[in-house]
Amino acid sequence: MNNRVETAVQRPADLLRNDIAFVIPSYQRPYVWPDEDVLKLLDDIHTAKKANEPHYFIGTLLTAEHHVIRQDGVKILELIDGQQRATTLMLIALAMRELQVDSPLSTIATVNNESRLTFVIRNQVQSLLGAWSGLPNCQIPSEDAIKNDPYLTRLYGALRALYQKLNKLNESECKELADYIHERVQWVCNIVPNGMDLNRLFATMNTSGMQLEQADILKSMLLKQVKSNKAKYEGIWQACEQMENYFERNVRQIFSRSDWNKIKPQDLKMFDGNVFLLSNKVSSLKRGEVQRLTINDLAGDFIQYSAETSTNKNTHSSDEVEDDEPAYCRSIIRFPLLLMHTYRIYRWEQEDISVRLHSDRLIESFSDLIHSDEKSVKTFIEYLWQVRYYFDQWVVKWVKIDTDDEEHLGLTSVTRSKSKNKWYLQRSHKENSALALLQSVRYFTGERSAQYWLTSFLGWLITDEYKKEDQVLDLLEDIDNQLSLAVETQKEASFKLLSDVLDEQEPFEEVKQYLAAPKGTHFEHYWFQKLEYLLWKNGDKTKDKKLAKYRIVSRNSVEHVHPQNEEYKQILENKYLDSFGNLVLLNPGQNSSYSNQKVEKKKIDFLSKPGYDSLKLKHMFELMGNDHWSIDKIKQHEEEMLKIFELHYTTT
Repeated sequence: MNNRVETAVQRPADLLRNDIAFVIPSYQRPYVWPDEDVLKLLDDIHTAKKANEPHYFIGTLLTAEHHVIRQDGVKILELIDGQQRATTLMLIALAMRELQVDSPLSTIATVNNESRLTFVIRNQVQSLLGAWSGLPNCQIPSEDAIKNDPYLTRLYGALRALYQKLNKLNESECKELADYIHERVQWVCNIVPNGMDLNRLFATMNTSGMQLEQADILKSMLLKQVKSNKAKYEGIWQACEQMENYFERNVRQIFSRSDWNKIKPQDLKMFDGNVFLLSNKVSSLKRGEVQRLTINDLAGDFIQYSAETSTNKNTHSSDEVEDDEPAYCRSIIRFPLLLMHTYRIYRWEQEDISVRLHSDRLIESFSDLIHSDEKSVKTFIEYLWQVRYYFDQWVVKWVKIDTDDEEHLGLTSVTRSKSKNKWYLQRSHKENSALALLQSVRYFTGERSAQYWLTSFLGWLITDEYKKEDQVLDLLEDIDNQLSLAVETQKEASFKLLSDVLDEQEPFEEVKQYLAAPKGTHFEHYWFQKLEYLLWKNGDKTKDKKLAKYRIVSRNSVEHVHPQNEEYKQILENKYLDSFGNLVLLNPGQNSSYSNQKVEKKKIDFLSKPGYDSLKLKHMFELMGNDHWSIDKIKQHEEEMLKIFELHYTTT
């Protein structure tokens, strides 16, 4: 068997120029990226374009030459790994086509009158992609089919989210972005030889552990400067880098010789070498210790599956850490981004790092510290300990509550408890709160690959002046308000907020004028989500259980309450149809459930649901009462919402 692997750097332009198509085999899972991940990739590419970066790298695709040979000379590659990224790029191209953007990217979804991306045995998916691509004899599946088919639901939702995001750009901005994606977005395509057992290869890849990342390389480069107590500083780094677990649990594993019967939650605020004593096993906790498999290993008959190939992170026995009813979590950012926020805080009296915040720019952003002295590196790592402590104390995580299978953004608290004559630190979920909801607003509406607000927020928290939740909420409201009115970029403004208030801010009167204009789907999603937060905060949660349980989630579809194409053809003048008073932010699934129904029917559907789809929509229907949704009601609703905004900005 030929074991030679072909490797090439590809761009969308190369797919077009060389007639390359992809097929996604039946053993692959459905397309699963949520709207926030789809928009995060688009936003990140757009940021790279605005920064004039020569290219944007999306990673590596692993493919194999397909057994089908097309007569028209099109080369078909079977996607083994990288489906989510490749599909998202194709959806971006389809959204550009729908907007009739004059760019080669708009034509890339098809090749010789067939879809460039094919899903094996997924006929409904092919029909959907074909219809979006303008191919003849292809029809968009019914709403029920889209709603009930996991392969269709996410594809449909992602395309709608991308369309609305791109529709906010003007014609020239869209074309420039499309051309940048076509020529500058790159990936490495590895093509494995024919005859390989692809099902087995795919399974082996998913059990073969973690690969070396930039954070590992950065750690090695920084620790080269550390000559004394190197193990201690490596231990601090390791306690901070495991973002899938809570900080105190990481510390307990790595600094296991500490007297944990005496340590209280507040003792973790700063590292104290007299309190936290390193485990003798710390050297066995190195991140990413995996069995490296070459293509020859994967292709050979001697492939052996074993749990031993997965990452060896938990080397302590189960009785060393109390695991009764743990509060599991998933971080809103990965460790490289936490490092970059920490480094910005560390540099608060100097200049900000010059590169944008993205894990791909990690080592570049640390160039000054890499070439500094031992004291500077140690100080930074001690900063990292502090930041990680406050990050776990006050920043939301993705958590599951009770028997609910769905993850929510929530906060937790740490308490001490005694079991078998030993003291432990345990996590418990906090009730839904304004602090969690406002962070959700920032998480879902900011620059998703950067989350710039975290620099300002964590930077002020480590001063230890904010000890109660209401104080922390006041801090975050102040940061959020200033960032929302900032004239400078979010990166520049968030760094300046480490030391002072912003000199230049847009007056709120301009925000009022913006919200009073009929912008339709071009309104920024932030203002809808911010309003949801204010309506929740000001509402009476004691009398309304649905309100108390309400959470701010990812919503990316600005919809008209009085529909654009109302089922009974009742027409509303555009200045009212597209006004803030007639609009609501939903996710595509919620919107499709309302469709083009008259408003009275939408109200019945809204009230019959177990939770609120939107608090703005709730206010609309309460204002509507038993009357019709009239122009007067639209104007009144808009005026009341603007008053809520104005009160918040003038009193906070």
